Amino acid sequence: MFRDLLVALLFMGIFESAQSQAFKSPSVNISVQAGYLAIDPSYSTFYPEVSGAFITGEAGLFIGVNYNLRLNRDFSIVPEVSFISNKESVHYRVAGLVEYRIPSTGFYSLGGPQVNILSGNSLNPYDRAGFELIGGIGYDISSSFYLEGRYSHEFTNRLKPEAPFEEDDYYRFRSYSIGLGFRF
Repeated sequence: MFRDLLVALLFMGIFESAQSQAFKSPSVNISVQAGYLAIDPSYSTFYPEVSGAFITGEAGLFIGVNYNLRLNRDFSIVPEVSFISNKESVHYRVAGLVEYRIPSTGFYSLGGPQVNILSGNSLNPYDRAGFELIGGIGYDISSSFYLEGRYSHEFTNRLKPEAPFEEDDYYRFRSYSIGLGFRF
């Protein structure tokens, strides 16, 4: 699976490179990003099986691809898909971000909504998808390489609202990431 994702990203990069040379469109960039991610679960429940049976905050690696569509000199819309793997779980994230470039510097900020989808077989009684908001900053090292730091906070309660859990119980994720990206 991971190898297939890498091959797909490589193919997309080659395709975009050929397309941008043919059409000379500087306003659209495809990039790949890889890095380190730490997941910090947040929960409140009286049931001990919840705290030990789910994700316990393991760190992991991520790889993703995004499409940077420049609206003007300072603003961009950035749809993104990421694959995250750590010791205990596999996540897929789909985000729709807005990027603001600080004029005359290499710095930018980004933020927006994201859907975090868990894969696996033993997720009962947990929901697979969660809604998050992302905030982050980045720096352009060169025209092709960039460095980003992000924080995401989940608002969805991962516990399903059925017995044996109480209505006030919740299970959510927070995550911190740092990644190095390459623009084609």
